[in-house]
Amino acid sequence: MSFVFYLSIPFYFFASSFYGIFNQSITPKEYHFDGKYGLYVSIVGDHYQVHWLTSAAEEGYLNTQSGELEKVSYSTPKSTIHKVQIPLSDQSVNLDFGSLTGGHGQITIVPYYDRDDFEFKGVDSVYVLGDTHGNYEEVVQILQNSKLIDETHQWIGGNAHLVFLGDVLDRGMDALRLMWFIYELEQSAVSNGGQIHLILGNHEIMVMSNDLRYVAAKEQHLANMHQVSYQQLYHPTRSILGRWLSTKPVALKIDGILFAHAGIIMGSSLKSFNDQVYEYTQTPIFSHLMEQPFDSVSFSQNEREEQKDYLYDSFGPLWFRGYVKTDTLGSYLDAILINNRAKLHVVGHTTVPNISTLYKGKLIATNIPRAGSEMLLLTKNKRQKYHRFSINLSGDFVKLQ
Repeated sequence: MSFVFYLSIPFYFFASSFYGIFNQSITPKEYHFDGKYGLYVSIVGDHYQVHWLTSAAEEGYLNTQSGELEKVSYSTPKSTIHKVQIPLSDQSVNLDFGSLTGGHGQITIVPYYDRDDFEFKGVDSVYVLGDTHGNYEEVVQILQNSKLIDETHQWIGGNAHLVFLGDVLDRGMDALRLMWFIYELEQSAVSNGGQIHLILGNHEIMVMSNDLRYVAAKEQHLANMHQVSYQQLYHPTRSILGRWLSTKPVALKIDGILFAHAGIIMGSSLKSFNDQVYEYTQTPIFSHLMEQPFDSVSFSQNEREEQKDYLYDSFGPLWFRGYVKTDTLGSYLDAILINNRAKLHVVGHTTVPNISTLYKGKLIATNIPRAGSEMLLLTKNKRQKYHRFSINLSGDFVKLQ
């Protein structure tokens, strides 16, 4: 990345972001900001606002096409930071953006998002990625080597389902790029017979509710260049990615498999968990929930405490670590499985050295130290029981106990 990239940034953004970058001992040239690494699409009134970055200060372009309408082209002044407003549409909008020498990207923005279903039946093969934390390169590599996507990132996994167990955001330096990748892959999978499921993790809730403690320096720098808070990139009602994220469940069931980011120990139904979290994300206070200082004039302190108690509960499905930390909760796990008519619980959140089976095979833990480098496969045999495999970055399969 050329030095001129920084000269177009206001000094206070430049100074604070560079401190974070060098504090992590990573040189700027290792960072990607252009294309979908730096794309931000917000909703302002009756318009989309498309923001993108380029590695060189030059004129930018944006070409849009919606449905059968003719392509519309826009240009931006010479800069590394670009922004164009386009009308909202009730149809999908194809965006082609970039500049002469860099920053090129293409994406289709979907206008409306219904809430995702949280129960599925008749699925023969389920692939599961635990916490991926912005490790975009690893995720692409393991999906390609497992023959789920091709070289252009299109779905080739047939009617298989792929579950991301939350915590796509934070820690890693390509979280925004990874989120756009999943956004696109979801569309590709549906078009080609498959299904993508993204379960909300505690880090998605943290970012959307303005708890930004674990945002990587590079990702924070990216938001600074757009001159917005990092939370605005995922605002649940005013950004495309945030609107999309808010439709995702915190608990999912596929046949006899129960999925949650951290683990379910409380007795609420899956519908209750998912309805409650969705309801909270749609309230005005949610995007200010963890702001410091909190605006107690504009928002209710009681409402804030209610949401925090639920969303940050250490025994809730976003945070619970007990199943993996101990081996003494078998009776609780059995009760949860019986109540949900499930035979297996799959979780992330709590780190294990490798994908591991616990509680005599009733629980599988998937959160490994190098995020995105190992994947779980559950595939049915003729007796409708699932065989269990782990898959490494090279696409090699190992049968689990």
